[in-house]
Amino acid sequence: MPTIRLHIAYDGTNYHGWQIQARDRSIEGELTAALTRILDADEAIKVQGASRTDSGVHARGQVAHFRHDTDRTIWDFCRGLNGLTDDDICIVRAEVADDAFHARHSARGKRYRYRIWNHRFVHPFERHRCWHVCGTLDQELMASVARQFVGEHDFAGFRSVHCSSPTTVRCMKRVEVVADTDEPFVDVIVEGDAFLQHMVRVMVGTIVEIGLGRLDASRVHQVLETGDRRLAGRTAPAQGLTLCEVRYPEFDWEGDEPNIGGFYDAASTPITCY
Repeated sequence: MPTIRLHIAYDGTNYHGWQIQARDRSIEGELTAALTRILDADEAIKVQGASRTDSGVHARGQVAHFRHDTDRTIWDFCRGLNGLTDDDICIVRAEVADDAFHARHSARGKRYRYRIWNHRFVHPFERHRCWHVCGTLDQELMASVARQFVGEHDFAGFRSVHCSSPTTVRCMKRVEVVADTDEPFVDVIVEGDAFLQHMVRVMVGTIVEIGLGRLDASRVHQVLETGDRRLAGRTAPAQGLTLCEVRYPEFDWEGDEPNIGGFYDAASTPITCY
């Protein structure tokens, strides 16, 4: 039974996250409905995602897989899924994967970008993509604080109170604050092995409150040491967060986008939909 790996981009504004919901629209729900229709299946076809992004969170590099036992080609799935979902969801690439591949369990790391619009006024084009922060940010201090997250730590104090993960130790390979020299964007790039619920957003909220002078720079160390969520900053709004990449031992994207190639109508050849 072939395993198909999908690389997906989506604007999460109109969805209640990745995970399928009983009443609300979700990315997984839309893809499941479309795939079930393509395969004319009697039961829903499971689409397994690498990351359960929250309501309002976006993705440029979400990865998912499904298995099927039909004569459908990769192009059938690319064309069908993109045709049966709204324009805020796009299958960027599809390919046949090894039978052992699992979008979630095979992943070895993820990279997120959190984007801040640091300006007096809201930008109409960026309001669904950024956190609008009005006030002077000490970007050098923010960069210094961000480096405290790098390495293996207990992130119990940097997660949602509803997070049910039994383990809270995670390893961050990169936490970097990057400012745009031409426009008032400030990005926080976070790369790690795995993440807790709302973890990146709480980290960013804490970094920003330190940058605004509302919290002392020592607060990150205190939260890592005590695990006390009450000492951390606010949870940054969902719309500023984008899942950029999911890393696998045998497959890595270079940068934010996959390599762009042509279209091929063959079951074993990867198809890139750009």
